[in-house]
Amino acid sequence: MKRFLVIMFTVLTVLSFSKVKVTFWGFTMNDEHAKKVLTTFMKENPDIEVEYVQLSWSNGFDKIVTAIAGGEKLDVVELGNTWVASFADKGALENMDSFYKKYGKDYMGWNTTYYKKSYYSVPWLLGTRAMFYNLDLFEKAGLNPDKPPVTWDEVLKAAAKIDALGPNIYGFGLPSGESYSPWQQWFLPAVWCTGGDIISEDGKKALLVSPKVNQTAEFYRKLAKNSMKTKQDDLAKAFGEGKIGMYVSGAWDIDYLETNYPELPFNVTFIPKPSENSGTHASFAGAEVLAIMKNSKNKDAAQKLIEFLIRPDIAMDIAKLWPAIFPSHVDAGKDPWFADHPMHKVFYEQNKYAKPVPSIPAWPKIEDVLRDLVEEIILTDKSISSILLKYNTIVQDILDGKR
Repeated sequence: MKRFLVIMFTVLTVLSFSKVKVTFWGFTMNDEHAKKVLTTFMKENPDIEVEYVQLSWSNGFDKIVTAIAGGEKLDVVELGNTWVASFADKGALENMDSFYKKYGKDYMGWNTTYYKKSYYSVPWLLGTRAMFYNLDLFEKAGLNPDKPPVTWDEVLKAAAKIDALGPNIYGFGLPSGESYSPWQQWFLPAVWCTGGDIISEDGKKALLVSPKVNQTAEFYRKLAKNSMKTKQDDLAKAFGEGKIGMYVSGAWDIDYLETNYPELPFNVTFIPKPSENSGTHASFAGAEVLAIMKNSKNKDAAQKLIEFLIRPDIAMDIAKLWPAIFPSHVDAGKDPWFADHPMHKVFYEQNKYAKPVPSIPAWPKIEDVLRDLVEEIILTDKSISSILLKYNTIVQDILDGKR
């Protein structure tokens, strides 16, 4: 009997100190910050041990693909939201519909995790775009710096007045000459502003020849007449030098401008909409999302880790290190930090209008097509209808698997 009790005590002792080991592959946190955050989690959950692997944006996607192909047992992985469709389509991600039912109303950005009528990850940190404007140039052009443009027509009028200030002054800045920013910063969101889209909801039909895309293209060409057209980084530099009245960018440019051009008087505002009584302030939705891998053996512990990471206090602590992304929790904006960072608060609020790219595996191929489309609109005099027809055919071929 005594020997039996010793054995049972030993077994119970081992069980009480055994831990579930969860792997977490991520991009946003460096090793030092991850150690701080995850130590807090492990103190709250002493039965779970977390191993963090930091990935880089240059090769992280390929490492995840290789790990999945090799059968490596991953648990929680941070993904860029544009990757969700690709991994979900391959059956690599756990369905998170039950998680959405439990937490959906408390978080923004669920549309970045949606694929074929289900949710395959959880929105964690959100990033979007807003419009920067130069207060000094507004005053010189006779515009009210306290009332930035709200509609497309107001943008066009303001851009023309600022452009008229001198030969080295431009009303607006439109990105060109690179892969993502020409369509990402505003053209595609401008289509969404109208209530339109470039691809049907089922992902089968190209919609570039639709009236709403045509409306956006016509607006963009008009705007181009009073715009500097160059790479996004060059636009930020020109804006900092006082050469551009307005441009669209992410919150990272707040720090860039304040650091490099401390005397520059500027502010940010929501993305303008088509008119006062129609459309929305739609913007591009970027997001860091947290997924549980399908082959994980520790899904309960993985879910606890995600529940911890998305808590507004934890996510806000991470966001303060990278003030271009913000917590997805609907109450995160109440954090006192925003009182001292009002321009960042604009971006946090802009996330409510942000929309992700179409959730289809073929999207990476379509990105390059959109870049070329936008550049033909703003850099050539070809007819809008012929440009849209040309690229609509290309996109349709991609959707049909012909390219």
